[in-house]
Parts: sequence; C-alpha cells; structure tokens
Amino acid sequence: MKKIFSLILIVSVALFATNTATAQKFGHIDSQTIINNLPDTKAAQTAFENEGKKFDEQLQTMSLEYQNKVQAYQENMQLADAAPEKWSAAIRQDKEAEIMQLQERIQRFQENAQQSLQQKRQELYAPILEKVDNAVKKVAVAGNYIYVFDKNNVLFINTALSTDLTDAVKKELGM
Repeated sequence: MKKIFSLILIVSVALFATNTATAQKFGHIDSQTIINNLPDTKAAQTAFENEGKKFDEQLQTMSLEYQNKVQAYQENMQLADAAPEKWSAAIRQDKEAEIMQLQERIQRFQENAQQSLQQKRQELYAPILEKVDNAVKKVAVAGNYIYVFDKNNVLFINTALSTDLTDAVKKELGM
C-alpha cells in the first residue's frame, strides 16, 4: 500500500511539473521596428536633428574664426621674418595664447554640445520608450506571458517556442 501511494505521488508530481512547464508562455518583440514606426519617433527625430543643427552652426562659426586667426598669425609670422621690428615677441605670444584659448573653447563647446544632445535625445525618447514598455506589459499580461524578450537584445530566440508579439504591441499602440 505504501509503495502504491508513493508511486501515485511521484506520478502526480511528474504530471504537475510537466503541465506547469508546458503552461509557461514566452514572447518576443522587435522593439526597433515598433519604435521606428511610431509617429512620435519621427517627431522626436526631427526635433533632435534641429537641435543638432544649431550646435553644428555654432561650431562652424567658431571653426571659421579659429581658421581666420591661424591664417592671420601665419601671415604675420611671414611678415615678421622679413621685418622683425613690426611683430615683437610679446605680440606673437599674445596671438598664440589667443589661438590656444579659442581652440580650448571650441573643444569645451564640442563636449558640452555632445552632452546636451545626449540629454535631449533621452528627454525626447523617454516618453516613447515608456509608451512602448506599457504596451508590451499590457499585451504580456493579457496573453499570460511569463517573459517577453526583445529580439534586438538577445543572442538567440527559438521562435518555435516563443510567440512574436510585435504586431500585438503595434495594435495596442494604435499603429
């Protein structure tokens, strides 16, 4: 009797474990496809590009100023070689310092512009990513999915065992 009870218990546990393992549902999405096709993304990209153009214009102006100062310095150095009394060492050092300061200013501007652009990108895309994240969660909960993977961030997905939820998420987003 004890052996029969043990056998029934083992079979029951094995059947329960098998049913539990097969009941797990896995899904995957293509976040890049979803994000790239959202109208909000196009607007964010345009705003980001416009911000970048402002920095590019300023950088071009600063670079032109730098080139002009270097060219003027080189021309004056040639004149100084012919007539040293017209361009003293103090003036030359002052002009070199001026050029170096401008070069440093350009470098600082580039670093600040890059930081500002990264912050702007994050600011513009955060609501989009949150919107997609909420849609994925809704679809996953409604479909009883345990895990939903982004196929762009996973080395391998066995599509035979995972459901592609990209279209369901697009539908949830009204696309």
